[in-house]
Order: sequence, then structure tokens, then C-alpha cells
Amino acid sequence: MTAGARRFAGDALGAIADLGVLVPLAAALVLVVGLDGGMVLIGAGAMYISAGVRFGIPFPVQPLKALTAVAVARGLGADVVAAAGITIGAVLLAVSLGGTADRLARWFSHTTVRALQLGVGVLLVITAVRLVVDPPAVFAAPPPGAPVLAPLPVPGLPGLAAFATAAVLLVLPQLPLTFGNAVVAVTDVARRAFGQRVAAVTPSAVCRHAGVGNLLVAAAGGMPMCHGSSGLTAHHRLGARTAAMNYGLGASLVAIGVLYGDRAPAVLGQLPVVALAALLAYAGARHALLIADLRGAALAVAVLAGTAGAATGNLLITLILALAAQPFRRGAAASPRALPHDRTATGGGDPTARRR
Repeated sequence: MTAGARRFAGDALGAIADLGVLVPLAAALVLVVGLDGGMVLIGAGAMYISAGVRFGIPFPVQPLKALTAVAVARGLGADVVAAAGITIGAVLLAVSLGGTADRLARWFSHTTVRALQLGVGVLLVITAVRLVVDPPAVFAAPPPGAPVLAPLPVPGLPGLAAFATAAVLLVLPQLPLTFGNAVVAVTDVARRAFGQRVAAVTPSAVCRHAGVGNLLVAAAGGMPMCHGSSGLTAHHRLGARTAAMNYGLGASLVAIGVLYGDRAPAVLGQLPVVALAALLAYAGARHALLIADLRGAALAVAVLAGTAGAATGNLLITLILALAAQPFRRGAAASPRALPHDRTATGGGDPTARRR
């Protein structure tokens, strides 16, 4: 197999590595919350394509996990979810200005980042098990003659009441997790996996891209999204090495959204749930193992904080415990510049490999 063929195969396989997260969460937002199925996939596809253009590597796009879980559990409406997406987008865009995100990133110590990554990884494994034990309805084949759902209307801008509800129930729990895992941690994983190829990946740049994307997509009726570090781990571990992965996956999602509209979740639901769960569990395990470069008290703090968040299903607990246990020290900050790179990264090596 030629080098080009190997890159194509790796990008193609890596493209499906995170569907175990995207499909069930997107389906839940459509089937329970009432988001428009077509817009959900079109928005996700557009975010994938633009992320590939902006960052030049296989860059992840994921639904906001905490927001989705709360919205589904509480049966919140599409207008509240849209309000949350718009608010989170505005906040991320604001902190991307003037280097604010880069300064905030220094408050997230290396131990804190690893604790969040452990918590996310464990939650992904738990999610994979639940996918197999109790698959979402979208993975069940519809009975013969089942009626096709009528198209959902694209909502207008949410009202003040929706913004107020979203701020309390969705935005406050989600923002710290988004910044810790989908800004600081994803920057760290990108640097470890791709080395000097990711000069464009900085906390400010990631915040800006996610901020603008959420403002546009949420206002159009799509789902709020981020660049979760677990997604980057999944894409990389399954072989993705170039932004071609983003273009192929993004174009496919846009095409499905345009052609099938509200049938899109059912179409994606035809993918074998066991295969998706296996990929999700594998990615989660590799993501959790990123703590392998910690030692002593730092390792103990990361394990305690990460498992506490995973056990409760609330990674805000992980963030609070990790920040409280390790006081801020400028010299030990977890900004990407302060984190040493793995020597294997520039050659596309294992992002979980221990630093030398």
C-alpha cells in the first residue's frame, strides 16, 4: 500500500471513530428536545469542514455533553438549547479576544487537565457500555409501514425566558468543562499528537472557532458543539492524520442532513451500535491513559478528581477538586507552551506515550 493510500485509509477510519459520541447525543437532541435533524447534521458538518480549514489537522467536533445530558433529562425545549448555544458561543468568542483565553488557560494546571481527561475518558467508557446494554431508540430498525416524521420547523431566536433558563441550567455547568476539556485539553492533546504541525491550535483560536460556530449554528436551529479532546484522541488513535478527514466527514454529514432531513438520525442509526460502542470505549480508555505521565501527588489528585467526576456524572466536580488541590503556579501552568511535547508527536506517534 502506498503512503497516499495509507493516509486515505487512516483518515477514512479515523473519521468514524467519534460517531459513537456524535450519533446518540445528536439523536437525543432531535428526538427528545426537538432540534431539527437536518440542521443538526448540516451544522456539525459545516463545523468539521471549517475546523479542518482553520487548524489543518483532523480536528474534532462534538455535541456539548453536559448540556445535552441536562437538556434531555429535564425535557427542555429547542428554544432553551438554542439560547444556551448562543450564550456559550458569545462567551467563548469574548474570551478569545485580546489573549484572554491564553491567560485563563494558565489557571488549568497540568494535573487539572489530566484529571479532566481521565474523567471524560471514563465517562466515554461508561457511555459505550450503556450504548450496548440499552441502545437509543434511533438504533432500532423502524417497524414496516412506520410513518415518517413530519419536518420540524426551524425556530426563531429564543426569548428572554429561554435565555434565563439556559443560563442557570445549561450554561453555568457547561462553560468550565468546555474551557477545560475542549479548549485547554484539546490544545494539549493536539500538541502531543502532531507537534509542530499545530501552531494554529491555541486556546484563543479554539475559543474563537467554537464561539463563532455556536453563534451561527445554534441560531439556525442546530446543536451546540465544542472541540472535545476525547474526539481528537479518537480520530488520531483510529488513524486520522490530515484535515482531509474533516472534509470527508463534514461533507458526508452535510449531504445526509440536506438529503434526508429529519430522517438523518434514523439513517445514522443503521450503523452497528456494537461497533460504535467499541470504538467509543477504545477511545475513552486511551484518553484516560493520558494521566500516565503524572507521578506521586499529582497522579493521586488527578485520579481522585477524575474518578469523582466520572462516578457522579458531573465533571464540574473534577474541575473543582483538581483546582482546589493544586494551587496556581505560573511556572507549572498548563498552557500549551508550558507543556513539553512528546518526542514521537512530530512523527504522528502515540499521544498517550510518556514524555521523555
